[in-house]
Amino acid sequence: MKKITCAMLLLVMATTFSFAQNEEKMKNEGVVKGTIYKNGGEIEGYIKIMGSTYWKEKWYDAPWQFQDVIKFIPKDVFEKNEKIKGKFYEKYEAKDCDGYKYDTLIYESVKYADMSAVGMNMLAKKMFLKKVCDNKISIFEHYSKIPEVGVYQEGEYEKLIADCQQVNMVYRIGKNGKLKLVNSLNIAKELSDCPRVVEKNENGEYKAIEAKDGGKGSGFNRLMNNTIFRDQVKLLAIEDYNNNCK
Repeated sequence: MKKITCAMLLLVMATTFSFAQNEEKMKNEGVVKGTIYKNGGEIEGYIKIMGSTYWKEKWYDAPWQFQDVIKFIPKDVFEKNEKIKGKFYEKYEAKDCDGYKYDTLIYESVKYADMSAVGMNMLAKKMFLKKVCDNKISIFEHYSKIPEVGVYQEGEYEKLIADCQQVNMVYRIGKNGKLKLVNSLNIAKELSDCPRVVEKNENGEYKAIEAKDGGKGSGFNRLMNNTIFRDQVKLLAIEDYNNNCK
């Protein structure tokens, strides 16, 4: 009995030590545990942490980086090698797989045209978009990408970074629907199969800003709901549709 207990203790100690080593290696390599979805299967491994860009001696958040390409290393390759070499990493573009996941975040490989600004991004192409909601109407997050080349005046690049850090909410009706900006959703036309949602929208019942007295609110509140908070209002309509319409 004592031999079994000692053996079990040694096993626990070895497992703990191995786990600590792996955690330290993950930290040094700047990776997180992740999964690649491909051809109906899953490939477990580690994904290189990105999401930041360097400009004039300062780091900035760059969420658009996760949309183009990721660096991935299979689980067995990472864990069996004490020293990780650059050649161990595999690059995945959206055309190479169905998507990926790390932590609780899921990125799906989809075809999307960014119509928010004039440029090459207006041409539809495959990219990874973070899925916020998977339902009859699915919601994704999209970030505009900074052009790879350009000459910028003082302060212009910083402003461009700030603009590209702003999320654009994108929706898709059904599994095979076209992805569009939430801001462009025509509730009366596209959600006409659910009169409840159409009627509530026409009556102004979806509000990002509520009146303090619970009533219809001031003209200013209505204006804000129909302009600045238009996306949030349409997201409320989508949520109602997903929860209460067939």
